[in-house]
Amino acid sequence: MVVVYPIGGFMQLFSYKMTHDTGFAPNPFGETLTLATCKPHFRLRKRVGQWIAGFTSAALTGEPVGEERLVYLMRIGEKIPIRDYYYDPRFLNKRPGETTEGRCGDNIYCPVIPTATDDEHFELIANPHHDESDKKIDISGRYVLIADEFYYFGKNALAIPAELRPAIPRGQSAHGRLTTGEQVVRFIDYIRHHYSPGRHSWPTWWKDDETSSPCGKACAIKTPPSWDKYTGGAGKKKRC
Repeated sequence: MVVVYPIGGFMQLFSYKMTHDTGFAPNPFGETLTLATCKPHFRLRKRVGQWIAGFTSAALTGEPVGEERLVYLMRIGEKIPIRDYYYDPRFLNKRPGETTEGRCGDNIYCPVIPTATDDEHFELIANPHHDESDKKIDISGRYVLIADEFYYFGKNALAIPAELRPAIPRGQSAHGRLTTGEQVVRFIDYIRHHYSPGRHSWPTWWKDDETSSPCGKACAIKTPPSWDKYTGGAGKKKRC
């Protein structure tokens, strides 16, 4: 495995605290984990080779400062414009659909002109998570971050030994908190040693249901909105 060190030959990891984990942002399904909506500063500023770690929060799981657990870890392998993401054949299965995983589809912005960059250049595809009020913020991130290595723990978020924990912001952080040097190496080595890359659980806000998902387990989004409400504006959509 080739490790890319983006700046000055050392690894960089940015941590943040998640308030939502529905399988939408990030989306751990399909070929790899993607971050296509929310976190606009991350998507705009982070670079290929850098790492991102999402942790639990009081809002997500009720855990206080200092007891956050790891929801996911990703290394940025690609960074592509939102306009290119929509038509990329690798990510057509991340467009919204009616399956359990399809309802988490993050490929929701269809460009209406070839050079689309601004929010008015995109059509929002009906979905249960974001509506027109989210469009400007989502598009301001300009890019989709695509993992070439990821570990997603979701509802089985991982407690990290104190001596290995990266720096984690006390509250919400638009840019995340940076960890570099030996500490980030030890943290990532710990994850690699104990877990194989990929998805290890379902999203935090999914619950068991009588309807079997395409993945072979009974699960559903917690308090799922009806599909027929997607285009009607009924009720507030789930946020990131």
